[in-house]
Amino acid sequence: MKWLSPISSYGLRGGRVVRKPSGYITITTDYGLKDPYVGILKGVIKSIAPSVYIIDLVHEVEPFDIAGASYIIASSYKEFPEGTIHLVVVDPGVGSSRRPIAIVTRRYYFVGPDNGVLIPAAERDGIEMVINLDNPEYHRKPVSHTFHGRDIFAPAAAYIASGVSPEKLGTHVKPEELVRPPIEFICVKLRRSVRTKIIHIDRFGNAVTSCTHEEFETGAGINIGARVMIRARHGESYKAIYKESFSLVRPGEMVVYRGSLGYIEIGIYMGSLSRSTGLKRGDEILIEVIEQ
Repeated sequence: MKWLSPISSYGLRGGRVVRKPSGYITITTDYGLKDPYVGILKGVIKSIAPSVYIIDLVHEVEPFDIAGASYIIASSYKEFPEGTIHLVVVDPGVGSSRRPIAIVTRRYYFVGPDNGVLIPAAERDGIEMVINLDNPEYHRKPVSHTFHGRDIFAPAAAYIASGVSPEKLGTHVKPEELVRPPIEFICVKLRRSVRTKIIHIDRFGNAVTSCTHEEFETGAGINIGARVMIRARHGESYKAIYKESFSLVRPGEMVVYRGSLGYIEIGIYMGSLSRSTGLKRGDEILIEVIEQ
Protein backbone atom coordinates (compact mmCIF):
# COMPACT_ATOMS: atom_id res chain seq x y z
CA MET A 1 0.00 0.00 0.00
CA LYS A 2 1.02 3.64 -0.33
CA TRP A 3 2.03 5.22 2.96
CA LEU A 4 1.54 8.87 3.86
CA SER A 5 4.67 10.98 3.92
CA PRO A 6 5.61 11.83 7.50
CA ILE A 7 5.52 15.57 8.14
CA SER A 8 7.20 16.87 11.27
CA SER A 9 4.86 18.86 13.47
CA TYR A 10 6.68 18.99 16.77
CA GLY A 11 7.46 22.12 18.73
CA LEU A 12 5.26 24.49 20.69
CA ARG A 13 1.68 23.27 21.00
CA GLY A 14 -0.83 24.86 23.31
CA GLY A 15 1.91 26.75 25.09
CA ARG A 16 4.01 23.69 25.87
CA VAL A 17 6.89 21.92 24.17
CA VAL A 18 6.08 18.57 22.61
CA ARG A 19 9.17 16.38 22.84
CA LYS A 20 10.94 15.15 19.76
CA PRO A 21 10.90 11.36 19.27
CA SER A 22 14.23 9.69 19.95
CA GLY A 23 14.20 7.47 16.86
CA TYR A 24 13.77 4.31 18.96
CA ILE A 25 10.75 1.99 19.07
CA THR A 26 10.48 -0.93 21.50
CA ILE A 27 8.11 -3.79 20.74
CA THR A 28 6.47 -6.05 23.33
CA THR A 29 4.01 -8.74 22.24
CA ASP A 30 2.56 -12.14 23.07
CA TYR A 31 3.17 -13.26 19.49
CA GLY A 32 6.12 -15.55 20.22
CA LEU A 33 8.76 -16.14 17.57
CA LYS A 34 7.47 -19.18 15.69
CA ASP A 35 5.15 -17.14 13.48
CA PRO A 36 5.94 -14.20 11.18
CA TYR A 37 3.95 -11.59 13.13
CA VAL A 38 6.87 -9.86 14.85
CA GLY A 39 8.81 -9.59 11.60
CA ILE A 40 5.76 -8.18 9.86
CA LEU A 41 5.43 -5.44 12.49
CA LYS A 42 9.03 -4.47 11.87
CA GLY A 43 8.51 -4.46 8.11
CA VAL A 44 5.53 -2.11 8.43
CA ILE A 45 7.48 0.21 10.74
CA LYS A 46 10.50 0.30 8.44
CA SER A 47 8.28 1.00 5.42
CA ILE A 48 7.17 4.22 7.10
CA ALA A 49 10.26 5.11 9.13
CA PRO A 50 13.30 3.50 7.49
CA SER A 51 15.85 5.03 9.85
CA VAL A 52 14.15 4.14 13.14
CA TYR A 53 15.88 1.76 15.56
CA ILE A 54 13.68 -1.15 16.66
CA ILE A 55 14.35 -2.91 19.95
CA ASP A 56 12.66 -6.21 20.78
CA LEU A 57 11.75 -6.09 24.45
CA VAL A 58 9.74 -9.30 25.00
CA HIS A 59 7.76 -11.46 22.59
CA GLU A 60 7.14 -14.39 24.93
CA VAL A 61 4.51 -12.74 27.12
CA GLU A 62 2.01 -15.46 27.99
CA PRO A 63 -0.87 -15.33 25.47
CA PHE A 64 -3.51 -12.74 26.44
CA ASP A 65 -1.58 -11.83 29.64
CA ILE A 66 -2.37 -8.13 29.95
CA ALA A 67 -1.20 -7.96 33.57
CA GLY A 68 2.14 -9.58 32.76
CA ALA A 69 2.78 -7.25 29.86
CA SER A 70 1.86 -4.20 31.93
CA TYR A 71 4.52 -5.18 34.50
CA ILE A 72 7.14 -5.62 31.77
CA ILE A 73 6.52 -2.15 30.35
CA ALA A 74 6.23 -0.45 33.75
CA SER A 75 9.54 -1.91 34.87
CA SER A 76 11.40 -1.23 31.60
CA TYR A 77 10.20 1.94 29.88
CA LYS A 78 12.48 4.39 31.70
CA GLU A 79 15.66 2.52 30.69
CA PHE A 80 15.35 3.90 27.15
CA PRO A 81 16.18 7.36 25.76
CA GLU A 82 13.55 10.01 26.32
CA GLY A 83 11.24 10.20 23.33
CA THR A 84 11.25 6.41 22.81
CA ILE A 85 7.96 4.95 21.52
CA HIS A 86 6.91 1.81 23.40
CA LEU A 87 4.68 -0.34 21.20
CA VAL A 88 2.75 -3.05 23.06
CA VAL A 89 0.55 -5.62 21.35
CA VAL A 90 -1.06 -7.93 23.89
CA ASP A 91 -4.57 -7.60 22.63
CA PRO A 92 -7.16 -10.31 23.35
CA GLY A 93 -9.89 -7.78 22.47
CA VAL A 94 -8.69 -7.20 18.91
CA GLY A 95 -11.61 -6.71 16.53
CA SER A 96 -13.99 -5.67 19.32
CA SER A 97 -15.03 -2.19 20.40
CA ARG A 98 -11.84 -1.62 22.46
CA ARG A 99 -9.97 1.49 21.34
CA PRO A 100 -6.51 1.59 19.82
CA ILE A 101 -4.63 4.39 21.60
CA ALA A 102 -1.44 6.41 21.81
CA ILE A 103 -0.47 7.94 25.15
CA VAL A 104 1.94 10.86 25.36
CA THR A 105 3.65 11.15 28.75
CA ARG A 106 6.21 13.59 30.13
CA ARG A 107 9.11 11.74 28.51
CA TYR A 108 7.79 8.89 26.35
CA TYR A 109 5.12 7.62 23.98
CA PHE A 110 3.06 4.44 24.42
CA VAL A 111 1.05 2.79 21.65
CA GLY A 112 -1.28 -0.18 22.07
CA PRO A 113 -4.79 -1.31 22.94
CA ASP A 114 -6.97 0.42 25.53
CA ASN A 115 -7.12 -2.62 27.81
CA GLY A 116 -5.02 -1.37 30.72
CA VAL A 117 -1.69 -2.70 29.50
CA LEU A 118 -0.15 0.78 29.07
CA ILE A 119 -1.57 2.40 32.20
CA PRO A 120 0.94 1.55 34.97
CA ALA A 121 3.92 2.80 32.94
CA ALA A 122 2.12 5.83 31.52
CA GLU A 123 0.80 6.95 34.88
CA ARG A 124 4.21 6.60 36.51
CA ASP A 125 5.73 8.86 33.87
CA GLY A 126 2.80 11.29 33.90
CA ILE A 127 0.08 11.25 31.23
CA GLU A 128 -0.16 14.43 29.16
CA MET A 129 -2.32 13.35 26.22
CA VAL A 130 -4.31 10.34 25.04
CA ILE A 131 -5.31 9.82 21.40
CA ASN A 132 -7.81 7.35 20.00
CA LEU A 133 -6.10 6.09 16.82
CA ASP A 134 -9.23 6.51 14.75
CA ASN A 135 -7.90 8.47 11.78
CA PRO A 136 -7.95 5.96 8.89
CA GLU A 137 -5.45 8.03 6.91
CA TYR A 138 -2.74 6.63 9.19
CA HIS A 139 -3.86 2.99 9.06
CA ARG A 140 -2.51 0.25 6.83
CA LYS A 141 -5.29 -0.79 4.46
CA PRO A 142 -7.29 -2.89 4.44
CA VAL A 143 -7.51 -3.08 8.23
CA SER A 144 -7.80 -6.68 9.40
CA HIS A 145 -10.20 -7.58 12.21
CA THR A 146 -7.51 -9.73 13.83
CA PHE A 147 -4.16 -8.00 13.21
CA HIS A 148 -4.34 -4.43 14.50
CA GLY A 149 -0.68 -4.75 15.48
CA ARG A 150 0.19 -4.59 11.80
CA ASP A 151 -2.58 -2.32 10.56
CA ILE A 152 -3.00 0.30 13.31
CA PHE A 153 -0.40 0.09 16.10
CA ALA A 154 2.80 -0.38 14.07
CA PRO A 155 1.89 2.44 11.62
CA ALA A 156 1.03 4.77 14.53
CA ALA A 157 4.36 4.10 16.25
CA ALA A 158 6.23 4.62 12.99
CA TYR A 159 4.46 7.87 12.15
CA ILE A 160 5.15 9.27 15.61
CA ALA A 161 8.80 8.25 15.28
CA SER A 162 8.91 10.05 11.92
CA GLY A 163 7.68 13.32 13.39
CA VAL A 164 3.92 13.21 12.90
CA SER A 165 2.12 14.73 15.87
CA PRO A 166 0.04 12.12 17.73
CA GLU A 167 -2.89 14.55 17.48
CA LYS A 168 -3.03 13.94 13.73
CA LEU A 169 -3.58 10.23 14.31
CA GLY A 170 -7.03 10.58 15.86
CA THR A 171 -9.22 12.19 18.49
CA HIS A 172 -8.52 13.09 22.11
CA VAL A 173 -9.58 10.81 24.96
CA LYS A 174 -9.80 11.83 28.60
CA PRO A 175 -7.28 9.85 30.68
CA GLU A 176 -9.95 8.98 33.25
CA GLU A 177 -11.93 7.20 30.50
CA LEU A 178 -9.16 4.66 29.86
CA VAL A 179 -9.61 1.02 30.85
CA ARG A 180 -7.85 0.23 34.12
CA PRO A 181 -5.24 -2.54 34.27
CA PRO A 182 -6.29 -5.98 35.55
CA ILE A 183 -3.88 -5.62 38.49
CA GLU A 184 -3.61 -2.20 40.11
CA PHE A 185 -0.13 -1.10 41.14
CA ILE A 186 -0.84 -0.08 44.73
CA CYS A 187 1.47 0.88 47.57
CA VAL A 188 -0.42 2.24 50.56
CA LYS A 189 2.16 3.67 52.94
CA LEU A 190 1.31 3.33 56.62
CA ARG A 191 3.47 3.91 59.68
CA ARG A 192 6.32 1.39 59.37
CA SER A 193 4.27 -0.79 57.05
CA VAL A 194 2.94 -0.94 53.49
CA ARG A 195 -0.05 -2.57 51.86
CA THR A 196 0.73 -3.66 48.33
CA LYS A 197 0.07 -6.30 45.67
CA ILE A 198 2.19 -8.94 44.00
CA ILE A 199 2.37 -7.90 40.35
CA HIS A 200 4.76 -10.54 39.01
CA ILE A 201 6.30 -13.91 39.87
CA ASP A 202 9.65 -14.32 38.12
CA ARG A 203 11.13 -17.58 36.83
CA PHE A 204 12.96 -18.12 40.15
CA GLY A 205 9.72 -17.92 42.14
CA ASN A 206 10.42 -14.47 43.57
CA ALA A 207 7.45 -12.13 44.10
CA VAL A 208 7.64 -8.60 42.70
CA THR A 209 5.46 -6.09 44.55
CA SER A 210 4.09 -2.79 43.26
CA CYS A 211 6.02 -0.73 45.83
CA THR A 212 9.15 1.06 44.68
CA HIS A 213 12.28 1.29 46.83
CA GLU A 214 11.54 4.94 47.56
CA GLU A 215 7.95 4.29 48.60
CA PHE A 216 9.04 1.45 50.85
CA GLU A 217 11.94 3.18 52.57
CA THR A 218 11.16 6.90 52.52
CA GLY A 219 7.39 6.77 52.45
CA ALA A 220 6.91 4.02 55.03
CA GLY A 221 10.15 4.45 56.98
CA ILE A 222 11.33 0.84 56.60
CA ASN A 223 15.12 0.68 56.82
CA ILE A 224 17.62 -1.86 55.57
CA GLY A 225 18.10 -4.55 58.21
CA ALA A 226 14.55 -4.32 59.55
CA ARG A 227 12.82 -7.54 60.56
CA VAL A 228 9.39 -7.65 58.95
CA MET A 229 6.24 -9.72 58.97
CA ILE A 230 4.52 -10.43 55.67
CA ARG A 231 0.79 -10.97 56.12
CA ALA A 232 -1.16 -12.50 53.24
CA ARG A 233 -4.83 -12.21 52.36
CA HIS A 234 -5.92 -15.55 53.84
CA GLY A 235 -4.26 -15.10 57.21
CA GLU A 236 -0.86 -16.60 56.50
CA SER A 237 2.14 -14.75 57.89
CA TYR A 238 5.87 -15.05 57.19
CA LYS A 239 8.90 -13.54 58.90
CA ALA A 240 11.60 -12.01 56.72
CA ILE A 241 14.43 -9.48 56.81
CA TYR A 242 14.87 -6.43 54.54
CA LYS A 243 18.24 -6.45 52.75
CA GLU A 244 19.84 -4.86 49.67
CA SER A 245 20.06 -8.27 47.99
CA PHE A 246 18.75 -11.80 48.42
CA SER A 247 22.33 -13.13 48.64
CA LEU A 248 22.87 -11.41 52.01
CA VAL A 249 20.85 -14.01 53.93
CA ARG A 250 21.30 -17.73 54.54
CA PRO A 251 20.02 -20.28 52.00
CA GLY A 252 16.38 -21.03 52.71
CA GLU A 253 15.77 -17.73 54.52
CA MET A 254 12.98 -15.41 53.38
CA VAL A 255 14.13 -11.94 52.39
CA VAL A 256 12.57 -8.67 51.22
CA TYR A 257 15.01 -6.84 48.95
CA ARG A 258 15.51 -4.07 46.42
CA GLY A 259 14.74 -5.54 43.02
CA SER A 260 16.92 -4.46 40.10
CA LEU A 261 13.93 -3.03 38.18
CA GLY A 262 12.99 -0.60 40.93
CA TYR A 263 10.35 -2.57 42.84
CA ILE A 264 10.48 -4.26 46.22
CA GLU A 265 10.71 -8.04 45.84
CA ILE A 266 10.30 -11.00 48.19
CA GLY A 267 12.15 -14.25 47.80
CA ILE A 268 13.72 -17.24 49.47
CA TYR A 269 17.46 -17.40 48.90
CA MET A 270 18.28 -20.48 46.82
CA GLY A 271 14.59 -21.44 46.87
CA SER A 272 11.21 -20.54 45.39
CA LEU A 273 8.90 -18.28 47.38
CA SER A 274 5.91 -19.04 45.19
CA ARG A 275 6.27 -22.82 45.57
CA SER A 276 6.94 -22.60 49.32
CA THR A 277 4.10 -20.23 50.20
CA GLY A 278 1.57 -20.43 47.36
CA LEU A 279 1.70 -16.65 46.96
CA LYS A 280 0.76 -15.63 43.43
CA ARG A 281 0.28 -12.62 41.22
CA GLY A 282 -2.62 -10.47 42.29
CA ASP A 283 -2.36 -11.36 45.99
CA GLU A 284 -2.58 -8.43 48.38
CA ILE A 285 -0.06 -8.42 51.23
CA LEU A 286 0.87 -6.29 54.21
CA ILE A 287 4.56 -5.87 55.07
CA GLU A 288 5.10 -4.47 58.56
CA VAL A 289 8.15 -3.88 60.72
CA ILE A 290 8.44 -6.03 63.83
CA GLU A 291 12.02 -5.01 64.67
CA GLN A 292 13.85 -2.01 63.19
